[in-house]
Amino acid sequence: MKNEKLMREGSITELLVKLSLPVILIMMVTVLYNMADVFFIGRSGDRYQLAAISLAGPVFSAISAFNTLIGFGGCTASSIALGEGREDLVKQYSAFVLYASLGVGIVLGAMIIAGMNPLLSFLGADESTAAYTAEYLRILALGAPFMIMSGALGNTVRADGDVKNAMLASLAGTLLNVALDPLFIAVFHWGCSGAALATVIGNIVSLLLLLIAVSKKSAFSLSPKDFTLRRDISLHVLSLGFPMAASTLLMSFSSTVSNRLTVSYGNEVIAARSVSGKSAMLIPMIAMGFCMGVQPAISYVYGRRDLARLRKIVLGVGGVCFVFAAVMSVFFFLFRGQFVAAFSPDPEIISLGSQMMLGTLLAVPVESVYHMCSTYLQATGKVAYATLTSLLQKGLVFLPVLLLMERLFGLSGIIYANAVTTLISTVIALALSSSWNRQIALAC
Repeated sequence: MKNEKLMREGSITELLVKLSLPVILIMMVTVLYNMADVFFIGRSGDRYQLAAISLAGPVFSAISAFNTLIGFGGCTASSIALGEGREDLVKQYSAFVLYASLGVGIVLGAMIIAGMNPLLSFLGADESTAAYTAEYLRILALGAPFMIMSGALGNTVRADGDVKNAMLASLAGTLLNVALDPLFIAVFHWGCSGAALATVIGNIVSLLLLLIAVSKKSAFSLSPKDFTLRRDISLHVLSLGFPMAASTLLMSFSSTVSNRLTVSYGNEVIAARSVSGKSAMLIPMIAMGFCMGVQPAISYVYGRRDLARLRKIVLGVGGVCFVFAAVMSVFFFLFRGQFVAAFSPDPEIISLGSQMMLGTLLAVPVESVYHMCSTYLQATGKVAYATLTSLLQKGLVFLPVLLLMERLFGLSGIIYANAVTTLISTVIALALSSSWNRQIALAC
């Protein structure tokens, strides 16, 4: 197969262009997708609805965690199986991804709706933001099955190196979401409900396109006959997806803790955080796209035990990530005020958002190295190390640093806690990756 030859023999440049570039486009589309709601709500000047979207963010992340758990695990398992020549397993992995994500989506959506009131309290919503946050979450809950299935299949379809279909499906869904946002928010005045509805509709369209794409792949299956809960299939997929999913879930919890600390300084601070976060997320998302794009290649060559090529891919892509992130961070730093102002005309939010954006940008180049370490460990099936690495930045290191810095420096401590966390986490991730690399070399 052409894609397998690329993963086996292609140069670093070819891998980046043919595997990473489409994923980066997906990531950019995802950034656009995340920015759209904040942009149109922000331009309305309603800081309470803007704050509500930020408060609902951890729930959105939790939904994403489940599609990552199933989809990223399915992608990694399928890529390794292809490297080993086991297409029979790929059919079972892909069928498991589809039906497991459907079941999890239904259960998760029902839990969100049933536990709405305590959930709002946990998220830190007050009397000014609770109604808006609930509007947004109810619609996300109803769309959870489609969102999880879309994300899971979007990950799994990349297992054989075919990222085009994942990119096109994501692009179509996101463009539809962006097109519907101004209609639902600015024309129909549905506010947060309109933003959530546009998100769900976009995911449904992406899912339909992915189902068509997967149905045409001979190595994959959507048939219920290939669905199984056997431990060697279900637990293997879930264990491989667990590190990144656990990271996302812990990030969701950490965001909630951070939001609850931040809201004590005022809803305008929460609104500024939402705006600055969306403005600065482009660089780390693209860096993650570089890493995720070559993940199937890393898994494939690891399955073949081609250690020289494995090292070449990891070091080459990691270097590209670091240089890119450093250059882009300087650019965003110089124009941070303009980026924030594009989302909100509120002078107070612009001032606060610019400072918060600086706190994010400081550690972005180092964060790209962290993403490469995490991808390497997960793609090669070192679940324990990958899980620990994924949890460092999103909670194990972040929460103690956040609480300590907020106590010592107040709001400034919250703003710069992520930069300190990233530096510490990356040092640990590099140590774990080096240790695993030595273990692989000795085993082979």
